[in-house]
Amino acid sequence: MVITGGMINKFKIKIPLRNKDKIDKKCPFYGKINLRGRILRGKVRKIKMKSTVIIRIDYLKFLKKYNRFVKRHKNIPAHLSNLLTCKVGDIVIIAECRPISKTVRFNVIKVFSKVIPDA
Repeated sequence: MVITGGMINKFKIKIPLRNKDKIDKKCPFYGKINLRGRILRGKVRKIKMKSTVIIRIDYLKFLKKYNRFVKRHKNIPAHLSNLLTCKVGDIVIIAECRPISKTVRFNVIKVFSKVIPDA
């Protein structure tokens, strides 16, 4: 999957339908949501809502006064379609869309399993 210049509508991710009568209207693959804007990668932090997950995005911010970088993070709620499954700790890619609810402005488009290092 190649994403260049924020042109998300160009690529098509094929995900097989599990149950044809349960198509989510907020699904980015088969629903009526157009993806545009930012594409972010983060870690799933909470899955306590019905179809929404909380994604933690870690980044570095430069402080000019001290000439150093500081670690910061954001918690972003994202819609999880019923075609995808994820667990806490999984790495996901989210894409920006129109506002779905009061706080949700992103959709999960790809889930990577959590990598467990050999101990």
